[in-house]
Amino acid sequence: MKISIINKLVMFCIALVAVRIFKTKQYSFLFLLWNLLLAYLPLLFVRLIKVNRLKYLNICFLLLSILFLPNAPYILTDLFHLKKALVAPLWFDLILILSFAILGFIYFIVAFELILNTIKTNYHQKISVIAKPLLLLICSYGIYLGRYLRYNSWDIIYSPVDLAKGMLNSVFNPNYYKETLSVTVTFTIFLYLIFELYLSFKNKLKHTENELP
Repeated sequence: MKISIINKLVMFCIALVAVRIFKTKQYSFLFLLWNLLLAYLPLLFVRLIKVNRLKYLNICFLLLSILFLPNAPYILTDLFHLKKALVAPLWFDLILILSFAILGFIYFIVAFELILNTIKTNYHQKISVIAKPLLLLICSYGIYLGRYLRYNSWDIIYSPVDLAKGMLNSVFNPNYYKETLSVTVTFTIFLYLIFELYLSFKNKLKHTENELP
């Protein structure tokens, strides 16, 4: 049976973690496997949306997909862990985290495109027009909440009051709002460019295929 390139990358990531544990006898980078699972969830949820499924279930899956979407590009911020005391070669840890980050971005791009297509197909045209920039902004702010304020996607259920206080503080506190704005806007532009780059390559590939005799 032919193994897809995505599955090959997944196996490569798992192998790198296993090698690091074997060589260093430390389990500190096991969190990457958990982060990768969280990165896959938005893609899983949006794929559960079916035409013949109950409407409220489809809405729930769509909201869950959006809720967990920041976890996919969030893996890139795990590069921060390279600042810690190194027990493995720097080049190895760099490739390790980048491999997970690339896989996270693949999940993000595919899930984000499916989310936009779902919104465009099932909801008002005006909603679909503002969906892309709004969701990118929400996703980027979610990355900030996760990396800097250490909140998780499920805190919206388990710690909604604490989450709300943290969000208000990040926006209105003079000591934090500049950092919040800088990180959120920069990531929004970055994710936009990544997604548009993907669409550009996709359209060029379709155009090339149509030109073939």
